[in-house]
Amino acid sequence: MTIKLLHKKETLILMGVVALGALLRIVALSYESLRLDEAQSVWQASHSTEFIRLYMLKNVHLPLHNTMLHGWIRLFGAGELAVRFLSVIFGVLSLPALYFLARKFLNRQWALFTVFIGAIAPFWIWYSREIRMYSMLTFIVTLSYLLFIKILEEPRRRWYVLYTLVNLVGIYTHYFFLHVLLVQAIFFFLTWKIPWDRSRPTNIPKKTEFLRLLFIAFILFLSFLPWIIGLFMYHGSGTYGPSLTRPRGFNMILTLFEAMLGYHPDAITTILIALWPIAILLAFAFLAKRNPFSPKVGFLMLGVVVPIVLTFFVSYFVIPMYLSRYLIVITPFLYIFLAWFASALTGKTKPIFIGSLVALIAGALLLQYFHPESPARENYRDAVKFVSERATAYDAVVISPPYLIYPFEYYYRGNGTVFTVPIWDKRKGGIPTITADGVKKDVNTIQLYHKKLYLLLATDLYGAMEVKAAFDNSFRKLEKRQFSRTVWVHVYDGYFGNDEEVPLGAPSDGIYTIVKGDTLYEIAGRFELDPQAYTVLIQLNAIANPNLIHEGASLKIPGL
Repeated sequence: MTIKLLHKKETLILMGVVALGALLRIVALSYESLRLDEAQSVWQASHSTEFIRLYMLKNVHLPLHNTMLHGWIRLFGAGELAVRFLSVIFGVLSLPALYFLARKFLNRQWALFTVFIGAIAPFWIWYSREIRMYSMLTFIVTLSYLLFIKILEEPRRRWYVLYTLVNLVGIYTHYFFLHVLLVQAIFFFLTWKIPWDRSRPTNIPKKTEFLRLLFIAFILFLSFLPWIIGLFMYHGSGTYGPSLTRPRGFNMILTLFEAMLGYHPDAITTILIALWPIAILLAFAFLAKRNPFSPKVGFLMLGVVVPIVLTFFVSYFVIPMYLSRYLIVITPFLYIFLAWFASALTGKTKPIFIGSLVALIAGALLLQYFHPESPARENYRDAVKFVSERATAYDAVVISPPYLIYPFEYYYRGNGTVFTVPIWDKRKGGIPTITADGVKKDVNTIQLYHKKLYLLLATDLYGAMEVKAAFDNSFRKLEKRQFSRTVWVHVYDGYFGNDEEVPLGAPSDGIYTIVKGDTLYEIAGRFELDPQAYTVLIQLNAIANPNLIHEGASLKIPGL
């Protein structure tokens, strides 16, 4: 009876912690503007599933999440609250999944503490509130580890089937899920002669388990093979991806910091990271007094260290791919390791460590929520609202870098003609390389016939400052507004610097009348524009369907 009451009490505590985690993920869910990555996901998911598949083949991500988001938008719409709630669901489900995984390493009390860490962890909360695949990835990673251990404990058919299904989802959720499978494989071979639970060894020979897992690996390979073939057919992943640089050793420390404490302004991050050497020394002092690690603790350390170190070396020597958010796969084992570390302490050290850890995480969560200079906050909503309310039909709105067009289009309801610099059609291919001559040519094209120029910038992204410099050198700045740490709008006088002031509206000799048989491509070439830049005509004339232009309609021609 006492044991049943104890279990009931622990169940109620677990439900309370999960409810707390759900509340932190749901409260004010639509308060923040969509970030660039979120808006890109919504744009992709708003197209057909075939478009998503083809587009993602040239992206750095996989198609499953956006395909699910496509169906979700069809059911619930594309509002901020609606689209973000899909991530909330996976974020909340990750909490009970984390509890069951932690129980494979810790007793109930410390498993509950692990879930509490996950419930208030700023990193988990941030990605449970963002329209990306990361909360889904976290949930799948947690389930994969849990089912792998269930196979080691009791190799029954149902665990193999569920493990296969979960991993099928994982390999189409994110490329970094492969780290999880690698960690499991390394641990399996390192513990070939060691049972997971020495008190309950299985009767299945290790070789038999290996052959079964090898068969699952073969199924996963066959299931992923069509995607691999597609990558080769469409010239690989990353054409539409971000431009990353080689990481430094500091990035590995920063990843652990962000996985525990989330995103913060540089000054706060620097102060907190400065404490890491002290934390490492204390950890080594503690570990030096312990007996050799159990295989279970070694498994936790593998799950944290292998993805970080492997990603670092591949990014440094082969191709840059190091981003902390990609390494969210380490967080289930990281949080369990923190709880294990706390459980192994003795005397007064234990409550001091637990209290300090909880206070640090809770404080970091509050800073992430409320600090106005949070590096992960991108206030495109207010920036676009500012432009929408002020730009007229005689003004141009310029977006740089070009992929800011995703959050811009999500919010824009104005009358100004919209351009990107460099000029870019997001359906056709990657963003053109930014060059001084190219920027100057695009700026001169955009300037024609526009009274004011509204330049929307994200100053931390590639090419933005070069474009800003070109505008500063060509036009008189009227005002500037900052909407978050990196999101700015600069307003310029479009006529400043011209030899002759251009009146409002296009002049008569700047208009071409479309005749039968014309195409935008041919018109661009006829007036000595770059035929490949016929998108200039599309943007300058706000043409909804470039394949449908009408005889007798007027077309503004830049430079005519």
